[in-house]
Amino acid sequence: MEISYSTVQARVPITIMRLRGALDSSSAGYFMDQACQEIEKGAKNILLDFSEVPFMSSVGIRSLSAIYDWLHPVKCGADQKAVTQAVHDGSYHAPHLKILNPNERVIHAIQMVALDRYLQMFSDEHEALAAF
Repeated sequence: MEISYSTVQARVPITIMRLRGALDSSSAGYFMDQACQEIEKGAKNILLDFSEVPFMSSVGIRSLSAIYDWLHPVKCGADQKAVTQAVHDGSYHAPHLKILNPNERVIHAIQMVALDRYLQMFSDEHEALAAF
């Protein structure tokens, strides 16, 4: 897997991680290490560009879940009860992690484990950036 980075100033600063290659057992560790480094450098909002990710395995799903946890709003000071209620009633969207341009296979994998309940997926970069 190859990853390139850029930072965009929208309403808030957003780190865009553009992934190239399958997100599976051979690349998930590297992906998580790179995301962790970006977060340690100060990234609080991450847009994952999956335009060139042909496949994502269950290990890739777990890595997405881990990155979501690292950026979870409760860890950033949000009220746990409010977040839990919003997840329960379907109005919650992860404020700090979004996915751009996933293909049908990746969308299906995300939907199978119900991460689409709170991880927003976009096909337009401007819409994705505006969602932060």
